Amino acid sequence: MLNCHDATFLLSQRLERDLSVTERANLRLHVTICRGCTNFERQLPTLGKAARAFASHDPGAEDSSS
Repeated sequence: MLNCHDATFLLSQRLERDLSVTERANLRLHVTICRGCTNFERQLPTLGKAARAFASHDPGAEDSSS
């Protein structure tokens, strides 16, 4: 059985690669019984969107008024 650390890692990895059958089965089992990881799975698209927005942010653009 996966712990939460391994489960959240696999949830993130699932966005980057295809998980093996064993990884998918273990992940489904864990997420089914773990409310925290279920919430993380639900919030992952928003986290990704925020990370992309942060990565594309130009910090020099706001300092142009100085």
